[in-house]
Amino acid sequence: MPLNHDVDATIRECEIAGIRCGIATAQRLTPQIGAACTEIAGGLVAFAGVDSPLSQTYGIVETVTNADVAAITAFYESRGATPRVFVTPLAHPSLGRALAAAGFAPCEYENMLASDSFDSYAAYDERVGIAPDLDAWAVASAQAFTGRDSLTPADMAIARVIAYSEGVHATEARDDGTLVATAAMDVRLGCAGLFAGSTLEPFRGRGWHVAMIRDRIARARDAGARLMRATARPSSASERNFIRCGFAVLYTRALWERDARD
Repeated sequence: MPLNHDVDATIRECEIAGIRCGIATAQRLTPQIGAACTEIAGGLVAFAGVDSPLSQTYGIVETVTNADVAAITAFYESRGATPRVFVTPLAHPSLGRALAAAGFAPCEYENMLASDSFDSYAAYDERVGIAPDLDAWAVASAQAFTGRDSLTPADMAIARVIAYSEGVHATEARDDGTLVATAAMDVRLGCAGLFAGSTLEPFRGRGWHVAMIRDRIARARDAGARLMRATARPSSASERNFIRCGFAVLYTRALWERDARD
């Protein structure tokens, strides 16, 4: 699938809509955290807790001023969080210049993948279904991502936000009744987001991740999606599995972070 401004706009709007729902869920589940979001330069500046992976700025593509970056920085630092901003290849060059001038630098990279190939890869799996118990799903998801059986409230926070957000379908895989893998998806603006896929450590290497991707492709197709998106670290097993299921890398985006010492 070639990258163009229409595809990028659809993916960006889908992601931002999902993050907005996540912030609203965090406000409902943990009001003491002070989850909030605001728009700056056409992007979404989001906060869902100091250590939350949702606490980042998404989707800026417009011309950016130094004042815009100062406002983003103040939004996070006033909440005790590190300012972080995603930069994509389609962002205006002024974004990178303004971030660098304010002491930001790239700290990690991830690939944005997309696909519009549904029928060739869609496959419902009788072992996979919608999670009937969202709290149990959140525990399993957090355990899979952290690799720990004993979880803190911070470990659980993002999993619970995902599970309880409007429009999110939390799926799980079971092997002889044992919950072995978790994943999630949403469909917004005709674009399906596939995310939060992970397998509990004792069950890795058995094809569960691919099975859950293919099951979600079937669900996305039947929900009327025209496009699917996912993110993964470059050269990771997750990326390879998405590519096996028809996804292609559209671009690599960088997460820029401002060092608190600056």
